[in-house]
Parts: sequence; structure tokens; C-alpha cells
Amino acid sequence: MTDLKRRSLFTIEIVYLFAAILFVIVLFPFYWIFVTSFKETLAVYELPPRLIPRSFDLTNYLRSFTQYNVGMYFINSLKATTATVVFTTFFASCAAFALTRLNFKGKKTIRRFLGVTQMFPVVVLLVPLFLLCNRFHLYNTLPSIVIPYVALQLPVSIILQSSYYNDVPDALEEAARLDGCNTFQILAHVFFPLVTPGIVATSVYTFIQVWQEFLIASSFITSRNKFTLTVGLTTFRGDEMTDWGALMATSVIIAVPALILFNLAQDFFINKVVGSVKE
Repeated sequence: MTDLKRRSLFTIEIVYLFAAILFVIVLFPFYWIFVTSFKETLAVYELPPRLIPRSFDLTNYLRSFTQYNVGMYFINSLKATTATVVFTTFFASCAAFALTRLNFKGKKTIRRFLGVTQMFPVVVLLVPLFLLCNRFHLYNTLPSIVIPYVALQLPVSIILQSSYYNDVPDALEEAARLDGCNTFQILAHVFFPLVTPGIVATSVYTFIQVWQEFLIASSFITSRNKFTLTVGLTTFRGDEMTDWGALMATSVIIAVPALILFNLAQDFFINKVVGSVKE
């Protein structure tokens, strides 16, 4: 074996070793959360900590539902997320169709505006959103978080779906118009079936973003019986100690729906991300 090949193999081995170390560093916090969620209360504080628990106990999960009302928080999160996904997907589909297939004055300006909206962090919008909620008496209600969620998710959803509408051949739209279809019929019967991958991708993206959102929910919801899952995590911290076992169990509960949904729709989502990068 020549020196050049040996150096190449050594370089590859170093790269693989570095990648493996990086993988462990990234994955370890998630592993620790998962393992801790199955530990008994005393085992959580055990020193030195065990990487593999002696036994897998479901007490933390049961306590999360019975003592900390995680079931109620789960339902609240599901309501807010489902409403946001439905409204965002519908409005984004209609807007993407209009921006890609219809001609009207100001279309380019709207497209630029959608890009500009991504420059502002959510924290900058909290004060005006709070004032609007108070003005319309929405504070501490489900609409007080759903409406901001929809408004914040719409721009990126429109941008994602627009590329799908652009890919639909003009001949299909022209044929539908020759058959006597109006604009709404073309949208419903021609475009919606063809852009289903885009709708799925934006729905999954919106679900993941809203499901784990904390800032808006914690700012506009104050009643404990209306808390979402992420806000409900704050109730695990007491004056004297934090119930780490139940906290980790709830963190796993929060992660599972998003992971399941993403895995079910990963082909649509990953293909869309790759396609957007190429464009």
C-alpha cells in the first residue's frame, strides 16, 4: 500500500471518528432525557449517575398525568396546533395559488414582503401582539395564541407551497378553463390534488413549529387550565425542588407526536427542503 493511500485511509478514519464523537455529543442529551424519564425519583439524583437505569419505571409518566395534569395540557396543545395547521394550510394554499397563477397589481411587492417578514424575531412582535389581544379582549383565550401562530407561519408556508404551484403545467389549467371551470373549481379540482405533497410538507412544518412553541403561549395564556404542554413544563418546578423525573417524562411526551408525524411524512418534507435549496 502506497503512502498516499495510507494517508487517505488515515484521513477518512479521522473524519469518521470525529463524526462519531459529534454524533454522540448531539444525541446524548436526548438519550439522557429518555433514560431519566424511566428512573425512580431517588435514582434521578444518584451519584455517580447511571447511564443505564437498573429498571425502567413508568411512575414518572403516571405522575405527569395524575399530579401535573399533562393530559389537559396535551389536549390544549392539540387544539391550538390543529387549529393553526388547518387555517395556515388553507390560507397558504389559496395565497400561493394567487401569487403563482393569477396576475394582479402588487404581486411582486407581496412576494418581497413575505421574505422581509422572516427577518423579524418573534420577541419583537410580542408587544404589538399583546396590545392587539387586549384591544379585542382575546387575552388568555385560545384565539390569542392561534391567531399569532397563523400569522407567523403563513409567510414561510406560502413560500414553500408556491414552488409546488409553479411546477403544475400551464396546460392543465388551460384545459380546465376550456372545460368551463372557474378559478375556484380549478384550485379545488386541479391544483389541490397535484400539490398534495406541498400541503403535507407545510402542514408537518407548521405542526412541529407550533407544537413546541413556548414564548407566545407563555405570554398570552395565564390560566393554568389553559396551558399548553410547553408552558405546563414550568409547573414542574417548585419552591424547594424540581421534579426532574416527571419533567423528563413530559419532555418525551412532547417529542413523540412530532417525531411520529415527521417520520410518516418525511419523504414529502425532505424532498421539499432539498428542492428549495436547489432552487
